[in-house]
Amino acid sequence: MYGHRWTSSFGEKADQDSVWATVLHDVSGRQIANGLTLLVEKGDEFDWPPPANVFRQLCLYVPGLPTEEEAWDQALRGEYKHDAVRVAAKQTGTYDLRTARPDNNTLRKTFARNYSIVRARAVMGKPLEDTIPLGIEHEHKSPMQVQFAHSHQQARDLMQAQGIPNDPKQARAMLLAKMGIRRDNHA
Repeated sequence: MYGHRWTSSFGEKADQDSVWATVLHDVSGRQIANGLTLLVEKGDEFDWPPPANVFRQLCLYVPGLPTEEEAWDQALRGEYKHDAVRVAAKQTGTYDLRTARPDNNTLRKTFARNYSIVRARAVMGKPLEDTIPLGIEHEHKSPMQVQFAHSHQQARDLMQAQGIPNDPKQARAMLLAKMGIRRDNHA
């Protein structure tokens, strides 16, 4: 397509230290073929060879793969226009998605993680259906929640140091005994 323009800019032999080699080092032959096909199809857009990063995007393009926002909307409606959305929704939980509100941030984060993994599989040409390992979520606590938990731990430590039992019935019996109060059950 570009003939002498390409060779005058990049030479006739591949340079392993070139920007192109660095940018495309992990792209498979099938993906490069995909990029070349798209380059031919979109030939009107490029009157000069595109930069390496643009060509990489062409190589990694998967037809019909929606954006994360579009995939989230499809998953909430239960209407999947691409298998990647269906697989990510299944991994997240289709019932949870169909009954969720669009502003459910926790579920959205889980879906976004699953979708990004499935989307990466689609880009690499790997099977979409493999299971996705569960991620470890980091619990965010407000400063008040942290202080409350710390205060409770200090109270438990103090009770243990003073020999006060954790069981409420035992603690009550101990308190009544120290105060000399007898509670007999009279029938």
